[in-house]
Amino acid sequence: MPISFITSSAKVNSAGRKGRGIFATSVIPAGTTVAAFGGSITHRDEFSILPEYRRTHSLQIDEDLFLLCPDEDEPADLFNHSCAPNCGIGGNILLVAMSEIQVGEELNFDYAMSDADDYDEFICECGEIGCRGLITGADWRRPELQSAYEGWFSNYISAKIRQDSSALDPVSEQGL
Repeated sequence: MPISFITSSAKVNSAGRKGRGIFATSVIPAGTTVAAFGGSITHRDEFSILPEYRRTHSLQIDEDLFLLCPDEDEPADLFNHSCAPNCGIGGNILLVAMSEIQVGEELNFDYAMSDADDYDEFICECGEIGCRGLITGADWRRPELQSAYEGWFSNYISAKIRQDSSALDPVSEQGL
């Protein structure tokens, strides 16, 4: 039995250089939950010694906690990164359509929405105009991404953004 969920309006298919990906089989309205990630929770100490595949298919859910993908692929583990995503994070484990997704369109999200650690740093293959090229665990700090993805970051990243903003705001430090 799978430990994650993927909408019946999408299926796994070839994604070219990226390997496999998830593609819409029918129109998916904006606001629709398209996936729920499942797995087991592990601490950074254990996470850091896992094989690369397990680390790169996992989600960071807190500073030192990670949601591990299962040993065997599940469709929800195959959502690719995009620098122009059509899905965003709801809470820490839901993937939600940010806009209407058309039949045949690949469902994807920007990994900056969920990760603040460089365990999954890579050269981007999304091919989108404005592609960042190198994806890092610090991308969530980019003001243009914070603006574009407001409301679509995981709870964990949203809290980090608020913490960073209050640290930079001298009025916040004075308690005014």
